[in-house]
Amino acid sequence: MTVDDIETYCENGIWKTRWRTTGKPIAAGGDKLDQVSQGATVAQWYGVDHIVMNPDGSVAERNSYRYRREPDLIDLI
Repeated sequence: MTVDDIETYCENGIWKTRWRTTGKPIAAGGDKLDQVSQGATVAQWYGVDHIVMNPDGSVAERNSYRYRREPDLIDLI
C-alpha cells in the first residue's frame, strides 16, 4: 500500500493539515505551531514526509520520517 505525505498549510488564514493529495483536512485551527506539531505527529505514525507550506504556497520545510515505516510485507517475501 502506498502511503501519501502529510502537508500543513494555511488557507484563508486558517492553518490546516491533510494528506498531501487530498483536499479534505484531517485537522484545522489553532496557530501554525499547533498544526505543524499535529502534522509531524501523524507523519511519524505513518512513516512519511511532513511538508510545511508558507501562506504563499512555497515550501517552508520538509521533514522525513520514512525511516520509521515498517517494511511492506511484499518486501519480506
